[in-house]
Amino acid sequence: MALTAAEVEEAADGLNHSYYSSSGGSSIELPIPVEEIAEQHLGYEIEFTDRGIFSNPQLLGGIDLESKTIFVNASVQDHDGRYSFTVAHEIGHHVLHRESYLASVSEGDKSILCREVSNKPPIEIEADRFAAALLMPSAVVKEAMARQKAYRRIKSIGQARGLAATLIQKEGFSNVSNTAMVNRLIDLDCVPASLGYQDGVTTRRRAFRPSLVQLWKKTRHRVSKFKSG
Repeated sequence: MALTAAEVEEAADGLNHSYYSSSGGSSIELPIPVEEIAEQHLGYEIEFTDRGIFSNPQLLGGIDLESKTIFVNASVQDHDGRYSFTVAHEIGHHVLHRESYLASVSEGDKSILCREVSNKPPIEIEADRFAAALLMPSAVVKEAMARQKAYRRIKSIGQARGLAATLIQKEGFSNVSNTAMVNRLIDLDCVPASLGYQDGVTTRRRAFRPSLVQLWKKTRHRVSKFKSG
């Protein structure tokens, strides 16, 4: 069953608060330390590879839920925003999908989920939303915008990217890409949805983005490997 956006947000916020509480912190501090959350808090090992993940060079990341290993394509290692988002995405699979996925796989199947560039099934969209919420908590983003007096009318994608750059540089979101921040601002209704979601190259209008429920209904059978972007 597909998760609502609110449920994904709640799960990401819960993990952030759990991590900071266990480490003795009283509040969330930026940038969100996704490596520490994965390795120290959740007990995963992060492994880089330049030979493709599960023999597929197009995959950006993957997670083996049984061995508790997160695989990251070495090509993103030097791109802090993409690397952090990839790790956060795989953490999302652990938090959102681990129990149901392990329960559904038949004996002998390998419990792997993967992050690819395109062709996202619903659980991959959920993991993307989780990653955005984990790295850019809603309350923290809105507080940052208030400090920057950023609640002004944004009319163009150029202005939105300028706002994103300000938040990244001045508010501590140093492990977040400009594209990810723009999309997060759209999700939080901080900039007009009509600007359209960004993928680094093209614009995707939110009006044409299928809902998670619609996408979930199109997924008619379980597969042992999921690929995402």
